[in-house]
Amino acid sequence: MRIAIVEPRSAGHQLVDRSAELGYDTIVLTAGHGERRVPDAQLARASQVESVDTNDEAATLARLRKLHEQRPLDAVVPGFEHYVPLAATAAAGLGLRGLSAATALALRHKHVMRDVLAAHGIDQPGHVLVTDEAELAAATAAVGLPCVIKPVDQSGSLNVRKVATPAEAREAFRRIHGYGVGYLDRAGLPLVLVEEYVPGAEFSVEGYVDDGAVVVLGITEKQLGPEPWFVEVGHLLPARLDPGTARTVERYTVDVVRALGLELGPFHAELRLSDRGPLLMEVAARLPGDRIPDLLRLATGADLYAITLASYLGLPGPPEPSGPGTGHAGIRFFLRPGLDSYRRMEIAPELHADPRLREIGALVAPGRAVPAQGSSASRLGYALAATTSYRATTEALDAAELGTRFA
Repeated sequence: MRIAIVEPRSAGHQLVDRSAELGYDTIVLTAGHGERRVPDAQLARASQVESVDTNDEAATLARLRKLHEQRPLDAVVPGFEHYVPLAATAAAGLGLRGLSAATALALRHKHVMRDVLAAHGIDQPGHVLVTDEAELAAATAAVGLPCVIKPVDQSGSLNVRKVATPAEAREAFRRIHGYGVGYLDRAGLPLVLVEEYVPGAEFSVEGYVDDGAVVVLGITEKQLGPEPWFVEVGHLLPARLDPGTARTVERYTVDVVRALGLELGPFHAELRLSDRGPLLMEVAARLPGDRIPDLLRLATGADLYAITLASYLGLPGPPEPSGPGTGHAGIRFFLRPGLDSYRRMEIAPELHADPRLREIGALVAPGRAVPAQGSSASRLGYALAATTSYRATTEALDAAELGTRFA
């Protein structure tokens, strides 16, 4: 099987690893610089690396056509959320399995997603699309304050902010509207969603679509950093929910995925539990980030990497679980507000001997500037744990948080 993975980032890195482990002929297409630089470890696992400006759709499609002519590809898989529409276009042009253009657009652009769900009568936060600052006052009045201001096409909580006053709303709007070229060397759309603020616990639902069936693999409990930002600082799987609530969340998510027309592959849906039930924050047609597929595999044995590859390849049935799993797994990210940089990461000796902790590592290298608060880039490091209980997993992550110092 010959698989092309377009610009792998985050979970896309592990997708390259898993593809190689499964014996697939894995081709990585990447720009190879800046935030579009794939680590050497993953490049070494690939059977072929193609350097191309992945933000240039025409150039990337032409490179994929050339690869297909040289020896037919069996699948084109997006390596990150921003490249889902491109992979869909490539698959359609090459006659391969993939998402339709309409589905890829609806799951990539949040304002389109909101419109599709509204047309299907699915309950969701109130929202207004704003293109000009002059429209902002009416939009915030329509949804009420406090509300959430967000871009329609970013990821990692970038520039998503809760605002409580008209002045804060204007500031958030200008931050998005004036963003220009930034993350991944891409210019964001000058569109802003003003959404109802939904208080309540936040969760994500991980799953995939196979032969028309929506399969939920797990519900992840999320821990967020301090508002007004919505930076995710922890995930626990499975979430601590009573069976009735879990079923309600699963049914709601299945309705969302079906309404959006997801034909195949993985999905990652984020929602909050409100007084009127689950309400969708957003959903994406990709692997979840923040190592959630690894948590899923550790806790349950379900291999969402292998499932994703099998889905795009059209292989029958989901792959067998890799093992029974520990039952619970979690990750904690370290925020240190006010820290501009650090020289060394100090880990308490007892953490190295703790069997509950599988990994502790840095995300921002020593000596580098710590990005400003307001996106996942501001997280300095992480700890990953797997145990037989929710409580033990939480305690291990708490110990790692307290025992890790950036000096």
